[in-house]
Amino acid sequence: MASAIKNTTFMTIASVFQKVIAFIYFTLIAREIGVAGTGKYFFALSFTTVFVVFVDLGLTNVFIREAAKAREKLGVYLSTILSIKIVLGILSCVVVFIAINALGYEVETRHLVYLSVVTMILDSLHLTLYGSLRALGELRYEAISIVGSQLLTLGLGSFFLFSGFPLIFLILAFTISSGLNVLFVMSVLRIKHRISLKPEYDTDTATYITRIAIPFALAAIFARVYSYIDSILLSKMIGDEAVGLYSIPYKITYAFQFIPLALIAALYPKFSEYFAHDKARLSFVFERGLKYLLLIAVPIAIGIAVLAQDIILLLYTEEYLPSVLPLRILIMSLIFSYLSFPIGAFLNACDRQASQTTIVGIVMVINIILNVLLIPRIGIVGASISALVGNILLAVLGYCIIPKITAVSHGYVAKAFFQILLSAGSMGIFVYITNVRFHFLYAILVGAISYPILLYIFRSVTIQEFREVVSLVKK
Repeated sequence: MASAIKNTTFMTIASVFQKVIAFIYFTLIAREIGVAGTGKYFFALSFTTVFVVFVDLGLTNVFIREAAKAREKLGVYLSTILSIKIVLGILSCVVVFIAINALGYEVETRHLVYLSVVTMILDSLHLTLYGSLRALGELRYEAISIVGSQLLTLGLGSFFLFSGFPLIFLILAFTISSGLNVLFVMSVLRIKHRISLKPEYDTDTATYITRIAIPFALAAIFARVYSYIDSILLSKMIGDEAVGLYSIPYKITYAFQFIPLALIAALYPKFSEYFAHDKARLSFVFERGLKYLLLIAVPIAIGIAVLAQDIILLLYTEEYLPSVLPLRILIMSLIFSYLSFPIGAFLNACDRQASQTTIVGIVMVINIILNVLLIPRIGIVGASISALVGNILLAVLGYCIIPKITAVSHGYVAKAFFQILLSAGSMGIFVYITNVRFHFLYAILVGAISYPILLYIFRSVTIQEFREVVSLVKK
């Protein structure tokens, strides 16, 4: 138990640092190279991220789960998966090369994509290698590498950026840190654990793993396309500047996703346990999980929506002012994005992963259709609306399946939502009034002070629920 707590602590702290450092790096890039350059940079990463999902196809998730069950087979699993991923990596490179050339992008953009795909394949490779350590219950090396590689990327990238190097060097910073990350984890596996890293294809093992990985693969593909197709469509339909403007609200909104991920890390095993043994407790934990995330997401969304223009001008430049309205729209999707995390985890934990995969697939299709219809008419605002609708559907469709698994107090959930919305909405009014008269940093302070007071006034949180939150954070 102590080891599990230590591992969770390592990964949570590392994930927070990773998000912070990555956000700082992107902010420096956006300020320095302008909208068009940021658009090319963000497009290259988005384009390759969609295609490189085919290198893994859920294999790492299956590998971790199966190797943890039978550690004596870890070496066979790893060798077989490495051999499969080498083939998939080569095929992905070929597909990306054909696709980016067929779409008619200029030389600089194509070169950015070529280097980006190499970087993503290295990332996919070290993800599987670190999966070996996860299966062995040893996460500290991965935590160290997460922070170390981000710091290295920040250092190298900042040097390239402020020294006036071409745009491709900003991606080269990722490539170098990813390559070193692979060498680092290979050294740990070889020296400390004496694990062979030689790719060897075993037919029986490959068949077994592939069969299990299919639902994971579909879910990963749907989620990846859903998350990045808007940037690709913006690039093709409007151009690099549109992608650059859209990347700002995108990055700001998704910078906060480590919060629900941390909570789900604590709730997921509880969902699985209570599904098997205690349905009443399962309902209780699920309802509380939704409320805890609403307590965090709603004030963040409303506060950023009110202060969107000041945030854009502080972090970026006036060149990015067209990003203000998309940020206000996209940040509201954060509320439903937060809700979709416990809902998706609940369905997966309760043997409804097929339902969750189907929902993500449906939302992906709707999202693509909305983007195709709206982007030509209203540009990045259309992409933001499409993302908002998609996150709403993810949460609502998933929530509709929950009552088929266990009884849920819809009254409790609705009451919690409207009480928190009332508290955060009132906070938003105070923030707006303060921001009109004073510097927006004072408005942030007013929001931070007024929100908990308003929660108490509107009875949005009880003392018992507050204690539960504190206990969960400690765990």
